[in-house]
Amino acid sequence: NFQMRPVAGLLSSRDFLNGLAFRVFFSTQYIRHHSQPLYTPEPDICHELLGHAPMFADRDFADFSQEIGLASLGASDDDVQKLAHCYWHSVEFGLCREGGENKAYGAGLLSSFGELEYACSPDHPGAEQPPEIKDWDPKVAATQAFYNVSACLLLG
Repeated sequence: NFQMRPVAGLLSSRDFLNGLAFRVFFSTQYIRHHSQPLYTPEPDICHELLGHAPMFADRDFADFSQEIGLASLGASDDDVQKLAHCYWHSVEFGLCREGGENKAYGAGLLSSFGELEYACSPDHPGAEQPPEIKDWDPKVAATQAFYNVSACLLLG
């Protein structure tokens, strides 16, 4: 079983991933501002509880998360960044295709109606152009920066 532990803000990739190795998920405690209920640039308690917590109820997902964490222990800074990028492009903003439609499984999409609609709606509301959706390739994900992840989503 995973435990959720409160943190005051964002952690380094190394600290966050190291926690996963010990089946600990660090969770922020604040809530998004009422002026932007559909999106928050940083994870809030809605993101943690709606996006991440349900996934940890699945044994395979929990084991997968722990394996990512274990891989980070003693890893070089470069390898930790690669693991963090893969985590971000899958667990945070991952999509899968079912019946010819894109379906979200990433916590960042599931906890943000605006991001979810942008990624999965055929008309991608609120955007001048649709996101670039790529097939899942860990080698690509490991090196793809996530400064504007909404613009490029990876299909798993």
